[in-house]
Amino acid sequence: MSWETSLFILCLAVVVLVVFTIPLLLQLRSTVRNLDTTITTLNQSLPQILKNVDFITENVRQSVHAVRATLEETINRSLPSILENVDRLTATVGKSVDLVRSRVDELSGGVERVRGSLAHLDEGIKDRARDRMSQGLKVFAGLVKRVRTALESVRA
Repeated sequence: MSWETSLFILCLAVVVLVVFTIPLLLQLRSTVRNLDTTITTLNQSLPQILKNVDFITENVRQSVHAVRATLEETINRSLPSILENVDRLTATVGKSVDLVRSRVDELSGGVERVRGSLAHLDEGIKDRARDRMSQGLKVFAGLVKRVRTALESVRA
């Protein structure tokens, strides 16, 4: 290949490169203009946006402080009353438990007395039954003895 052909191909390549690069550069220039406009607008609006953010932040901080103060005041005002009610309830429950305990103790004592009385009654019934059985057996033995004597006298 001759150097003229090489030079022609090189020039043709540069022309093709320039032809494809020109639209790219035009698009890049348009993008840079849009970016510049956006940055300018942002720079103009940003201070006001930051002021609004600071204002909102301060309002939120004040609201939180007011809510916290109100909540603390409410708790501090209500807590003694709540604690007093809890103390009263605890005392009432304690008295109720003591009352139930004393009633259970009384009932237990009554049951023990009834059990003792039943045991005594049971012993009394057993003794009476033994006495009556013994008396009945003596009467029966006497009756048998008389019947035997009568039968022996009839036999003799």
